[in-house]
Amino acid sequence: MVKGSDNMEHKIKLIQGDKISDITRICGDLNLTTSVDTLGASFNFKIARNINDSNYAITETITNGDIIKFENGDKNIFTGIIIDEEINRFSKSIKCLDFYFYLNNNKVIKQFNELNASSCIENLLKSVGADIGTIEPIATSIDKIYKNRTVAEIIDDILKIVNEETGKKYLIEIEETTFSLVAYKKINVQVENNIFGMPVANKSMVNMKNIILVVSNDQEDESIYAEAKDESGIKKYGMLQEIIEVDPDKDDISKVRNIANTKLKELNKVTQKVSLPVFGNDELKAGRILEIEIKEFNIKDEFLIKSCTHSFKKGKHICDLELEVS
Repeated sequence: MVKGSDNMEHKIKLIQGDKISDITRICGDLNLTTSVDTLGASFNFKIARNINDSNYAITETITNGDIIKFENGDKNIFTGIIIDEEINRFSKSIKCLDFYFYLNNNKVIKQFNELNASSCIENLLKSVGADIGTIEPIATSIDKIYKNRTVAEIIDDILKIVNEETGKKYLIEIEETTFSLVAYKKINVQVENNIFGMPVANKSMVNMKNIILVVSNDQEDESIYAEAKDESGIKKYGMLQEIIEVDPDKDDISKVRNIANTKLKELNKVTQKVSLPVFGNDELKAGRILEIEIKEFNIKDEFLIKSCTHSFKKGKHICDLELEVS
């Protein structure tokens, strides 16, 4: 068994129709990863096989489409579908993705006419038969046609529009098979005293922008609807310009200016990132915010978890975090 940070036991369960089997004892090399860039979570593990030993007979029945649940006590950590299996002489390497898999693999045609972002996303989730939980209200109006785009791509684009107009960030979280639309949220997990190995800090201006132009996505319209710039930043770092294409209401000047100002605030900075290995905690996942102090780097700030990889080896739960100042 793998002991969790709260001294409960992590277990792997295989669901094949109505049959549920605990396969923890013959599994190893567990790896659970979440990332704000890739959308959805992946869970990989190896399961022992021996065709001459009935104790391992269940290994031969595992196949694509089966459901895997990863639990800690009575708490669900991951539920997903087996999408790939690599068969070796004495083991199978199993790759699972959570139910975001269906958002990434279903293309739809959708037209939204001045519909608020929350309703658009709820409509998209229903279009693939998803179970829906909490949908936070987002008033941003969406007036757009999507063709030959996956449900995940459309949701990502809608949330990008919301972020450009409001500066607020939201994401889709999954609890077992239920999808919820939530704001990035802060979690209270003590990691400073659980750090092991050597943290790595990075500061970079590679993605900095100090001039933002908002233009039309109509290729024949060369008008600049709004501009935001930081003169002191241009003087110090040089000119670094970004162009945002939108399909705005040309009469709503304040809305367009807000897009420019919000994007400037987001990009006009030296980014600060930290790679941090810590003892594992099930609450750590991409899209959540941690307050961290690392004295040897003179760091004390709130960080967004960009990616998070949980590893379970030899009875130890380890977590590798990729963090960025939120």
